Amino acid sequence: MAVAIDLARESAAPTAPTAPSRRRAPTTRKSTHTSRETELVPSLGGPLAPWWKLVPRRYGHVLHAMCSYMGMFPPALPRYFIEQYTQRGDLVVDPFSGRGTTALEACLLGRQGVGVDLNPLAALLTSAKVDPPSREEALTRLRELERSFSKKKITEAPPPEIAMLFDQRKTLPQLSYLREHLEPAHRREDRFILAAITGILHGNHPRNPWDSRCLSVSMPNTFSMSPGYLRKYIRENKLKKYPFDAFEKIAQRIEHLYQEGVAPARGRGVQDDALSLGQHVAKNSAKLVVTSPPYLNVVRYGKFNWIRLWMLRESVQRVDASLADRTRTNLEVERTDRQLGLSDRLGFRKYTAFLEEAVCRVADVLRDDGVCVMTIGDVENGEYDKRLGLDAWAAIERRVPLKLQTVIEDRLVTENKVSRIWGENKGRATRVDRVLVLTKGDSMPTANFADPREIVRTMAELTPGAMRSIPDEA
Repeated sequence: MAVAIDLARESAAPTAPTAPSRRRAPTTRKSTHTSRETELVPSLGGPLAPWWKLVPRRYGHVLHAMCSYMGMFPPALPRYFIEQYTQRGDLVVDPFSGRGTTALEACLLGRQGVGVDLNPLAALLTSAKVDPPSREEALTRLRELERSFSKKKITEAPPPEIAMLFDQRKTLPQLSYLREHLEPAHRREDRFILAAITGILHGNHPRNPWDSRCLSVSMPNTFSMSPGYLRKYIRENKLKKYPFDAFEKIAQRIEHLYQEGVAPARGRGVQDDALSLGQHVAKNSAKLVVTSPPYLNVVRYGKFNWIRLWMLRESVQRVDASLADRTRTNLEVERTDRQLGLSDRLGFRKYTAFLEEAVCRVADVLRDDGVCVMTIGDVENGEYDKRLGLDAWAAIERRVPLKLQTVIEDRLVTENKVSRIWGENKGRATRVDRVLVLTKGDSMPTANFADPREIVRTMAELTPGAMRSIPDEA
């Protein structure tokens, strides 16, 4: 019996209005690695294929969308591998956790989810999702902060680039107070409240601005445009700063985030370098690793999150310097308002050296019967096109203790990617993700489901509004 699902909506839609664009069917590029690649949906063959593509884009617990984040993969991808290769109680790890997608999916399925990321925003979001307070604890703490609010208790004046975004009579004093008095390092409730704030700190307004869930002038939610660009944009469009009640909107946001409850298992979010993974995860303990390491061309996460980092009391320069140092390369950063997409250029040789070390650290914590799933996007720019995952693996495979079992090609609908809001000047977004499936042993462990459609049906049932059908035969 077929189950209705939606194959068309695959990646995060932008938060800013865009001009309509025509969809073109993706073309197939010839590859010298075809023996290790599987076919794209709908010609699915066996468990090692992109079955998660059959799940509607709307699939996923509401906590996944706590805060927008560039470069994340869909929750259905880690969910599929968690279902196939782990049991309840198993440890699932992501050493480049981003906004915590893998760790949260693991906890939702009763596994232990651990996410590690050097970016403080990523670590905050992961921690808040996998180790949340109760709804009552979060709201009680927020009311306590509201009762104690006083402008006299604010010791740091916000910088001009922050002041231009928020109403200075009501909203900005409340945010500044919360910024100084929340204790995310010591209180679970404060960590969750702060993470919830990052999701509504800035964003587009609806037709009636008072119905907005966000606190700033009307601007994109996924990323922060540069201060200079915003200053000009605000002036030219005569944008108004509304005196929103931050406490009220944060309370509404918390209510929204708890509407589907919390995960039955708790996990951990850690702020640290992926190369220090062994300090946080015991040797030979992880049954599954699902991750997406930095691409050859990566986004400057600090620069594109400078408003949120202000709220976190973090330095943009320090964050981007630490992320650059992680790959031991020099970055050339293009202007935010000129190119959103893949703008930092990392040398391939240095990238592969970093990837080799990261794979070795993953191997240290992976169980002998464990699986590592690593997603790496192709690189396309005016100088070269690279199947980065395949080329990088070819450069390191003889020096790492993991074996490549297969490569799953995941073609993306780039018209839906966030970078398309730049129109003709957008960055060259990744069109193909290569999903490398690695093991310590010579073969894959036995999958939990001989028929992957069982997993897909379960996820489809959690997502209303499906449109197409799961194939009757694999």
